[in-house]
Amino acid sequence: MKILNSKEAFEAMMAGRNIMCRAAGELMDFDDLSQFPATIFAMPGYEFCIKVETMELAGITFTKPLTLDDVVEDREIFLVFPHCVVHTQFTSLSGKYVECVKYGFAQMDQENAELQLQAIGKLLGRTIAYPLTLESHYKPEKKRRSRKAKEDIEQVSTPADSGNAVPNIEKQPEPEVVQPVEAVPEASSAPTEVLLEKTEADSVETDPVKLIEKFTAQIDQFTKADDVLSFRHVFLANGHLDQKDQQHLCKLTEDKLLELDPEQYMPKVEPEPIVEEVIEVAQPSLIDQIENAAHKQASVESVEHGSAPIDLFYKKKKQVLINRIHDMDSVETLERLAPAIPAAKLLPADHQELLSIYAQRKDALVQAAETGEAS
Repeated sequence: MKILNSKEAFEAMMAGRNIMCRAAGELMDFDDLSQFPATIFAMPGYEFCIKVETMELAGITFTKPLTLDDVVEDREIFLVFPHCVVHTQFTSLSGKYVECVKYGFAQMDQENAELQLQAIGKLLGRTIAYPLTLESHYKPEKKRRSRKAKEDIEQVSTPADSGNAVPNIEKQPEPEVVQPVEAVPEASSAPTEVLLEKTEADSVETDPVKLIEKFTAQIDQFTKADDVLSFRHVFLANGHLDQKDQQHLCKLTEDKLLELDPEQYMPKVEPEPIVEEVIEVAQPSLIDQIENAAHKQASVESVEHGSAPIDLFYKKKKQVLINRIHDMDSVETLERLAPAIPAAKLLPADHQELLSIYAQRKDALVQAAETGEAS
């Protein structure tokens, strides 16, 4: 919140902004200007601020988006894109930035930008649990003239018929052309930001090797255990990593938790009980169970109808996974099923469909649990 003096507050009020006031140096909250005398701007010992207006969308409340009247050159803003939030500094040289502010996709802080993105997703039936925030600073760069252009000053003279010389004509250099250049997004330590190197802010990485390198670098930068725990949902929901890659990243988060808080996350060593050796049969993983069921159904149907087994296996795997989601009767069991969705390696469209079904089922289970507690 920016504190204004009486002159700044009066100018903002004349520009149509809602102003709030309080006694200078007090810890009390700001109050509406209507609670103070009309001569408050001429009285010493008071400080002012602009009242933050909020709006509600899909049940989520956030501050109203910035307008072009709210921003000045180099002001810190957060732009809301469909796949992320971009932290940058406003400049009128970027048409993209101007359009984002003009059409209501810019906020003054990260928290309200993420809330706006979540509200838009919820309005469209999508769940954006952990919005990503990227760093991107726009730096205009002047186009340099060549040395030859700087030194190329020609003087043209011609003899006059009457004996008078024509004045020399000096060639003027061409004006400089300023071309906007988008800077490479910088690495950030915020828990919800993604480290992107040498990419544009709106690019999406799909290479598993580069994704692992990126997520590994971000895990190394975390300084709080809560950030590490919340980051697990980010890479587990990434549809471009297989189960082995996710297990590798989970191991890195466990090591990081042990580094940040060894007292809490140090594995407890218990004495081994003296019991007879028991040979346990390894149980198949959740995704193996789903694929085995899909294989059986695809084999039976391919024999009966003569269909291609590979195509049938993909369809059956998707259907078995959907049935498993609907069969879950509690939020806890449903969340244990979540890693199987990216591990199934479905096409992007089918992957998004499964995520939508998962979110709808989770909302239904949460509502059913709340209704049961209320009764």
